[in-house]
Amino acid sequence: MNAPPKRRKLLRAATVVGVLGVAGLVWMQSTAAGTTESTPTPTPKPSTVKPGSTPTPPDATQPTVAGEAKGEAKDDKTIDRLPYPGDPETEAAYVADEDRRLVEVRTVDSLARWSKTSLSSPYRIATGSAYTLVLTPRREVYTIKDLLGLAPQTFIRQPDGGYLLSEHVVIQNGATLNLASSGGLNLRLASDQNGFVSIVNYGGVLNVQGANGRPVKISSWNRDTDGADTLTNDGRAYLRSLGGQVRFRYAELSDLGFWSGRTGGLSLTGTDRPNSGSLDKLGETMRVGKRAAKEREAAKGAKKPETGGIDLRAGKNSLSQVLPAGKLPLPEVDIADPEYSYVSALIQNTTVKRNAFGLFAASANGLDIRDSKFDDSLVDGLVMHRYVTNAVVDSSSADGNAGDGFVLSRATTGIVLSEIEANGNHRNGLTMSGLPLADGPSATGSSLGSYGNNTVSNSKLANNARYGVEVIGGTNIGVNANDLQGNDMGVVVRGGAEDVSVVGNRVTEPIRQGIAIRDGVSKSVVTGNIVTGGSTSVYVRDSAATVQRNTLSDADSHAISLVGAVSATKVTENTISGRGPSAIDAKRASDVNMQRWNNDEDHWHDTTPFVVTLKRFLQPLTAMWLFLAALLIFTAARGSRRVRRIVHPYADKAPVTDGRTVSAASVPVPDDHLGAR
Repeated sequence: MNAPPKRRKLLRAATVVGVLGVAGLVWMQSTAAGTTESTPTPTPKPSTVKPGSTPTPPDATQPTVAGEAKGEAKDDKTIDRLPYPGDPETEAAYVADEDRRLVEVRTVDSLARWSKTSLSSPYRIATGSAYTLVLTPRREVYTIKDLLGLAPQTFIRQPDGGYLLSEHVVIQNGATLNLASSGGLNLRLASDQNGFVSIVNYGGVLNVQGANGRPVKISSWNRDTDGADTLTNDGRAYLRSLGGQVRFRYAELSDLGFWSGRTGGLSLTGTDRPNSGSLDKLGETMRVGKRAAKEREAAKGAKKPETGGIDLRAGKNSLSQVLPAGKLPLPEVDIADPEYSYVSALIQNTTVKRNAFGLFAASANGLDIRDSKFDDSLVDGLVMHRYVTNAVVDSSSADGNAGDGFVLSRATTGIVLSEIEANGNHRNGLTMSGLPLADGPSATGSSLGSYGNNTVSNSKLANNARYGVEVIGGTNIGVNANDLQGNDMGVVVRGGAEDVSVVGNRVTEPIRQGIAIRDGVSKSVVTGNIVTGGSTSVYVRDSAATVQRNTLSDADSHAISLVGAVSATKVTENTISGRGPSAIDAKRASDVNMQRWNNDEDHWHDTTPFVVTLKRFLQPLTAMWLFLAALLIFTAARGSRRVRRIVHPYADKAPVTDGRTVSAASVPVPDDHLGAR
């Protein structure tokens, strides 16, 4: 039997409603998938070097983590330093030439000692197309007056009172060069297409001393333009200390250095001299003259040791290291000619501008840097590259550099940074790396241990293009009581760092995350910080951190985000306010237990969109069953027949009246009818 037309219409309407409902659910699912409950960090495109682009100087490479290119974490924005303006291939060749020149100077000194030639007075060496003036050891210090007498043609006083140096100067161990004047001094180092010069302290003492308001000014000088040398593609004048001691007080250094750290402008490095034993052997074979011939004849006629014996006479051969059994003799150390030494320096009230590297230090012990500035460098501001220990940087700044403001590279320990400022740098304000020098067997056999024991405190790091402070690996690192304003991220700790404290910092208006602890960090503490603004105040990923007693406000996504393996992370006693999808986002955490966490979230306003809220309840299977139940109820309600009342079958046959008499007065008469009558 066919259904009535009205019933068929109801069935068709129910079918249409069902189809539209399913389509609406599918649309809401897709929309909700695009409107995430959290705001994960965007993944950038991988950094690539375009053909013809300028590569990064080799000594300027940032610390990297295995598997990451250019030190960038997989979630980081690709923000590299500004392109280097010089000619990499040509400048690298000039660096190699400078290394050969210094080796030649060292070789001449060794040959002179073996040939018994007296070089007690300063002398000059023709090195390539330039001359090198060597200041030999003596008790008296070398002064400006001495340079005028020793190099009258290459150290010239100019009409304005300044001095122009047009040959290299090397300060030997035991010599002291004093560039000082209470009335100020202007020293110009020749640097143009005809060549450049340098002052290299080779184990001696370099003292640059000015006065408050009257500094010693040292800069490169282009003799063709009578101005500073602003081009590095043909090399540029520089200062360097290989071992020894350096003192800079009230000095201004500008427009110095090129390409590498050791020729970067002001460079403090340990003595990377070649093995003196090799040079001594070379000198012994090259000795000439009657005395040398007699000594060789005497050596040939000397009595040979007994058969099976070993000649233990002192010398530079390998057998001289063999000792007989019994009481050990005291070792002999040639203090005047160490095989390796560390440089130490005091830099105070010094300004460094527009160098390739503001200050580059390696193999340095006991650096004391105070009240100094390292600005507008072509690479990085202040770089501690390798084996820098026991250094203090206080009340100093690094602004507007093409890379990082301050860099503590791998193998730096015991560094204390206090009241520093790093503003407007093109990468990080401060980078601290404690990563091992190797991750397995290596050519140099470097240790696999991490480095650390470094702290930065009471400092201001603002408006840097990348991070305020980045900690990569290492152990026992402190980032305490700093002011970080307007960086892409405030503090980032990553790369398996251990025992890191991020305490008492003020992070204001970061573009993305205020404090990020991620990628294998353990035993970290984030407490007492005030984070205002940004997308996420505190971000923890695959790490263990205690996030406690922080004040987190005005984030527009989450106050705290937990991602990945964070089972050892504890989040408690934080005061949270702001607006976003959720105060604490743990949806992407795999094993987090929030039961015992106690945080003040009363002032957090949940801004989760309606479709996201609906998505939480309308999962695909749940939505299907709800739809089927609604359809059944709708069909049952609309498709059921109406229940008819039971009436008498002969109701139409009933009498008109029941037979009772009714008076005429009881019958109502309409008023209009009476009026008509």
